[in-house]
Amino acid sequence: MAKTRLLSGGNPQIAKADGDAPVRAYLAAMPGWKRAVGKRLDALIVRTVPDVRKAVKWNSPMYGMDGRGLFLGFHTFTHYVKVTFFSGTSLRPVPPGGKGKDARWIDVHEDDLDEAQMADWVRQAAALPGWVPGRTDEQEKTRVSKAKPKAKGDWRQETLARMRTLILEADPEMTEERKWIKPSNPAGVPLWSHDGMVCTGETYAKAVKLTFAYGASIPDPSRLFNSSLEGNTRRAIDIQEGETVDARAFKALVKAAVARNAGAAKKKR
Repeated sequence: MAKTRLLSGGNPQIAKADGDAPVRAYLAAMPGWKRAVGKRLDALIVRTVPDVRKAVKWNSPMYGMDGRGLFLGFHTFTHYVKVTFFSGTSLRPVPPGGKGKDARWIDVHEDDLDEAQMADWVRQAAALPGWVPGRTDEQEKTRVSKAKPKAKGDWRQETLARMRTLILEADPEMTEERKWIKPSNPAGVPLWSHDGMVCTGETYAKAVKLTFAYGASIPDPSRLFNSSLEGNTRRAIDIQEGETVDARAFKALVKAAVARNAGAAKKKR
């Protein structure tokens, strides 16, 4: 079998193709310590986004979601592996590399891969509209407008972002995605799950609503639930402008929801 040619900086030359096989070929050909970094990145991405789609384009492994384009790629250089997020300016915190309109990146050197931070970025990026190669300028403008955070001053988006941070702090293994994407709501509804749905986050004219799928089955000693109290399954928290939610109590509620799901999953098994 012919040896893979290494281009400038030691980057493997791999034919353009979709699927896991070309990515595995790229990883196997990465030189020295960079091969271990590449394999760690690939495993982390798959672990964080199990339904990710892979490809090699322009001699770089690319990762994306069905129907939503590519969200990440990485490339081998002499002294580091560059990991690029195509909607990087929409991530929090924003990755440090780059000054362009959308993309941001981070250079990973030997032994300095922060897996927790990388997984958080991957989780966020996979939930955003991705990059589709060959898209027209007008289509790209539409994608950017959907991926960008709302303008500063929108209290609802700021509130939802704050609650999202608490959810991920409460359970770093939480899966984050967007559902129910439609023309009237192109950004969709954020949904967080672990062993099943935990909660969703929605914005309305006068409130941010966090709906816990099985809220009626979890303890709420601080009485955070103030909406959807009539049913036997769901419970919700409506947050009005200017209101704040006790962070410690909210994270305890998230942990209780995750524990409830784990118990239900164990019973099924």
